[in-house]
Amino acid sequence: MNSIQDLRVFSEIVKSNSFSLAASKLGLSPATMSGRLKALECHFGVALLKRTTRSLCLTEEGRYLFETSQAILEDFERLDKTMRQRKKNPNGTVTIAAPSEFGRKYLIPLTNEFGSAHPEIGFRLILGDDDVNLVDDDCDIVIRFGAVPDSALTTRKLGENPMVICAAPDYLARSGAPDAPCDLAVHNCLIYLDGKVIADKWVFAVDGEPIIVGVSGNRIVSDRQALIDLAKAGQGLIRVSSWDVARELEEGTLIAVLKDFDCDPEIIHLLSEPRHRLPLRTAEFIDFLLQRVKRLSRSAELCRTEYPRLRGAA
Repeated sequence: MNSIQDLRVFSEIVKSNSFSLAASKLGLSPATMSGRLKALECHFGVALLKRTTRSLCLTEEGRYLFETSQAILEDFERLDKTMRQRKKNPNGTVTIAAPSEFGRKYLIPLTNEFGSAHPEIGFRLILGDDDVNLVDDDCDIVIRFGAVPDSALTTRKLGENPMVICAAPDYLARSGAPDAPCDLAVHNCLIYLDGKVIADKWVFAVDGEPIIVGVSGNRIVSDRQALIDLAKAGQGLIRVSSWDVARELEEGTLIAVLKDFDCDPEIIHLLSEPRHRLPLRTAEFIDFLLQRVKRLSRSAELCRTEYPRLRGAA
């Protein structure tokens, strides 16, 4: 039994006092109308209508169902109308999970920009480096750097995440710029503490092949921004996402080195439900995000590869 549709059919038969007239109003055949009524009577186990060739008459149970169901049908019609309007109008809250630094430096400004044009849309941001599940953590969008597990979710390429080795100009003036990865052995390398893992193995590409270089230094830090601040203060070399230091590279407070030994960048992915399942607010923000991040991605790559050369750095 299709409960709401069968109730609609029953209600229209009673109101029209005619199977044929009710069928015409609902765009169904009289045979279909009769089948719907029969399904409803079988479901409740009682007769709802007494029929002759000329008239229809409600049974006591039929009258009770008709009178009681009118409020239900009206509530459902209002609900149906509201849900369809929500599909057409971008309103409500978009929940996004993203890495901390990317969220602070890029996602928050982008949500502010989008929110200015769509004040009826709010955002709930889950910023952190732990993996977040779209379903278990009640998210609409998850942004992940690197590989993503196979799933039924829609995965889009949001951008690329090239890593960059960089240091402050005064550090490079004092210690010189490394010409090859092996030169890092004589440099002070500021190391990121990723949870309980010390990220002291830096990856490079030499003649198209990846090599791993162990580095050391006098700072091990669990906060990326603190690591960047130490590098800006001239304390040593860091290896970070070009997204995290795009502004510093553009301003010249950090200089990229060892650019000829870059590995292929990891991919930044955007995960969501398939588009046909998305509310309009989420679909429109994804379109906006893809466009804006593509532009930012080009800017981050420019900062990594061009600004140091233009400024005459080693």
